[in-house]
Amino acid sequence: MYVAVVALFLGCSVNALAGNGYMGGSGTTTAGSGSGSGSGSTDGGTTTDGPLTDQGSDQGELFGDLFVIDRYLGGETKRVPAVDPATGEPMLVMGDWIDENGNPVIDPNTNAPYQVEQQAWTTAPAIGGEPKLTEGFARYTIVNEDTGETEINPMTGDIYFPAPYPSQCVQPVADAVRWGDISSKTGLPANHLPLVITFDSTWERTECEVASTIFLANGETWDGITYYKDIYYADLVQEVEFGRLNLGRAPDAVLDHAFDEAINSINKSKSIALDASGRLLLTTDVYDEFLTNPDGTPVYLETVTKAIDSPLENLALYIKLMRDGNLITPADERGAIDRSILGGIPLWKLLELEDGPSKSLRPTIDIAHMQEFGLGDLVDASNITTYWTTRDAEGNLIVSLEACEGCEQSYGITTRSANDMSVGDDFVFSATFVASAADKTGRMTMDKVVYLNSILGINLVVGYSEYDENGDPVPGAISYTKNPVYFNFATGMNEYNRQSAFANRGNKVTEPGGGNPATYDGNVTVLVEDPATAGTWVQTDMPIFANVFGDGTTGQDFTGTDISGFTAMSDDDLQTIGYIHTYQIPGLR
Repeated sequence: MYVAVVALFLGCSVNALAGNGYMGGSGTTTAGSGSGSGSGSTDGGTTTDGPLTDQGSDQGELFGDLFVIDRYLGGETKRVPAVDPATGEPMLVMGDWIDENGNPVIDPNTNAPYQVEQQAWTTAPAIGGEPKLTEGFARYTIVNEDTGETEINPMTGDIYFPAPYPSQCVQPVADAVRWGDISSKTGLPANHLPLVITFDSTWERTECEVASTIFLANGETWDGITYYKDIYYADLVQEVEFGRLNLGRAPDAVLDHAFDEAINSINKSKSIALDASGRLLLTTDVYDEFLTNPDGTPVYLETVTKAIDSPLENLALYIKLMRDGNLITPADERGAIDRSILGGIPLWKLLELEDGPSKSLRPTIDIAHMQEFGLGDLVDASNITTYWTTRDAEGNLIVSLEACEGCEQSYGITTRSANDMSVGDDFVFSATFVASAADKTGRMTMDKVVYLNSILGINLVVGYSEYDENGDPVPGAISYTKNPVYFNFATGMNEYNRQSAFANRGNKVTEPGGGNPATYDGNVTVLVEDPATAGTWVQTDMPIFANVFGDGTTGQDFTGTDISGFTAMSDDDLQTIGYIHTYQIPGLR
């Protein structure tokens, strides 16, 4: 009897590793501690059972360690393993034996490549942000179960057999700022870390892992720095730090509540503008909660101008705008937020209550209010109409397009439309919203944007396209684990120009109103230390572009499109928020 055994096979002279993953392609990338190992896997054929390395559900992949990997910028053509459209089975063709490095395996007797069956390729347009997957084919060995001896491949005379399916691992990269160009060590492009790839022929599964091979030995000098302990390739794998953006892993009910809080604040404002970073700047009259005037109106206290700066509220706004292309809550989603099966009420507490969760409608944004201040892009949904809502005897929300007795009238949309999507200035606001949810001292990166979108469900990378009433995938449903769908920033997004963007931010020149947005002078009022008097800080108008992105005199321009343009736009907003937070007068934030 013979047993096909996982055969370790080195993709390079040095072992390092990658995975294959849910946040990147068809697998996941992990890295260990100490010597630094990690693993991930991909199914080559149709087999789905076997000794998995993911230790849990698909959703669990979204909440583990996530790493910096090589990604497409958008517009490239990628190679995709070919499958039979009728059966979904891999299409194998006879051709040159390709090894783990993508090179042909040469027959020394003929000086020509060996001919073997391996999966064919087709091509597809690459979406900006999706991972570049490795294209080499691993090798494996076969061990005779009775004798324990490794079988010889009669074609080559050695012990290795060709894997029929490409490795398709995500490719970890080393930080060029921290380590410089490591290609002299690896011989690989784009600061790729060298990979070790294995193929399990029993389960038809390729696995990739960051191994414990040394990058720098104790006492070795690299880029002018001497290291006095061994540095492994796994130490060069970069984990993406989310900071406050981990709020994206909160339950939907928490994010829905935060969204409603933001909408209530917007609706209560008497004017809406933008601050220097692009955040919504709300001017609101504040009234006493209890005291009233003789005519019964509440007593006016003050007028407050403040940006929406709650990380959770901004993240909720980001999710909504990226998914729907507008901030309007549809009528069929205005029922009370379901915080759990029992509406957020603990069972022991439920016994003490006679009423249940609130039956009040969730707020929906005041469309005319937004349009008044030139912010119509945030409420430009299809099929806007007047509608009425009520509840039936069982408490279910009923939506009608005709007036009815006891019904509550609203103006908005009754349901989401597939025609509504983010376009144009929606991306400008989305970049600000996600930046406002991030750590002020952090940076926005492409990996962070892609992973966050996957966690939030903006990218479809886990689960299936359709489920039955029991929650099981229906026959023919698309597996997003095997066929992930990434948000395409190239569709509808205008080119980002940093200098132009920040020339139209800052201090207001004209107030918003009458359907027009505010205009701005490109400056922001901050505290600047008086060079003549140490310790004395003076309120000064400073150019945003030159000071946040330059030396105070000249700014560094940037233009970009697709996900690289969006990433730069969100990072620029984040750096501006940090500048404001550091230098602006607190009352003006």
